[in-house]
Amino acid sequence: MSGLQLPECRSQPHERSPFALSGNFEVGVHIADVSYFVPEGTALDDVASERATSVYLVQKVIPMLPQLLCEELCSLNPMTDRLTFSVIWKLTPQGKILDEWFGRTVIQSCMKLSYDHAQSMIEDPGRVFGAEELPPVSPRHTVAEVHQAVLSLHEIARQLRQQRFTDGALRLDQMKLSFTLDKETGMPQGCYSYQYRDSNKLVEEFMLLANMAVAHRIYRAFPAKALLRRHPPPQTKMLHDLMAFCNQMGLEIECTSAGALHKSLNETFGNDQYSEARKEVLTNMFSRPMQMAVYFCTGMLKNETLFRHYALNVPLYTHFTSPIRRFPDIVVHRLLSASLGLGPAPRMEKAEMQKRAEHCNDRKMASKRVQELSVDLFFGVFVKECGPLESEAMVMGVLNEAFDVLVLRFGVQKRIYCNALPLVGFQFQKVGKKPQLSLVWEPQSTEQDAPQQVITIFALVDVVLRVDSGAVKYSAVLKRPGGGDFFSLGR
Repeated sequence: MSGLQLPECRSQPHERSPFALSGNFEVGVHIADVSYFVPEGTALDDVASERATSVYLVQKVIPMLPQLLCEELCSLNPMTDRLTFSVIWKLTPQGKILDEWFGRTVIQSCMKLSYDHAQSMIEDPGRVFGAEELPPVSPRHTVAEVHQAVLSLHEIARQLRQQRFTDGALRLDQMKLSFTLDKETGMPQGCYSYQYRDSNKLVEEFMLLANMAVAHRIYRAFPAKALLRRHPPPQTKMLHDLMAFCNQMGLEIECTSAGALHKSLNETFGNDQYSEARKEVLTNMFSRPMQMAVYFCTGMLKNETLFRHYALNVPLYTHFTSPIRRFPDIVVHRLLSASLGLGPAPRMEKAEMQKRAEHCNDRKMASKRVQELSVDLFFGVFVKECGPLESEAMVMGVLNEAFDVLVLRFGVQKRIYCNALPLVGFQFQKVGKKPQLSLVWEPQSTEQDAPQQVITIFALVDVVLRVDSGAVKYSAVLKRPGGGDFFSLGR
């Protein structure tokens, strides 16, 4: 669990306003002190190290740590003293860091806000919230104070985010499916795209700031065995091929740096529905050359330029903010504690630290794959129970006898094979450098002419998702141009 607030700081209560300090702000990120409960070398440490990460399935979480820690001792419940590791800054309203402090603390949060609560406060800054509209608040604070704190944090986070992207950061947002589950059966009864809103961005900015601050601190203290996280640049050949494709399509996408790519994807296109769909397709395409970020031990890489995080465009980064669900964060907490003289340095030498890092990388990749399979399985069940589901799709690739589409309503990709369609014929050709397929459909009656359809990249088509009887693997179905029947495509 993590806490984000404009707090009384450094474990010493005082009565001054927590909001303004001579026009500046005091902001703290408080993370549950999991390393206090998981000492190095214990059986609990061994199990957590082996698991390395919690696994998030659609219907449940397989936790890295026992329930007693996750839901009780390390849960930052309001009006309850909790052990935390804190990073506290003095910030200008523009997000410039004037002072920074690290330490082990005891905090008592004043209210447990959901993202929805915080979003309501951000969207309606003048609203007076009734006590019944929000979770209980500490007697030492008021709802109005909490609301003002959220608004102040939001404005600082907005400035931090703007500066990050000005400095060359990249974010490739792809659609994320979420489900509502039947309480009795556990089966999906609703499906929706998770909305990444200002409240999410608020938390993300301060988590990133804390992770970067801790990375610099532990690397200064332990240059040979700090556990950091690096993000290598994209795979060169795949990126060059994608740039060539964009040139063929007449798109000016700048890929010389993470920041240039972010600017191209976010400023080149308009805000109309078609442009947003094309941006979604391009975001999917440019995600393919990207490599996975990985944990590593600094002493095992001689060149500091290899430490960089490509997408964030920063020299040093680590994971500090989620020790309940990520083992590397626990190691980082131990390193931070040792750097402050509050605990012993981890006993691991750099070779062992690197071995642990690689194990965490493997478990992270496996967890990610299982999560993707879980979403795919539940979506298949949802299509079976609630389908067929209609959606627009955008063509993202044209081959000799097939084409790929991104189903815009759900963010899933499907390949469509021409030989699975009731066609009189089809022809692949290049018009200039742009590939296209010309389809001639079988007429539905002798009085009709054969419908024709041209498939080009970024063309919009209508599809239906459905599941065959007895199966849970869904397939895409192309609707005949002009409506009418639809026909099964490749799975």
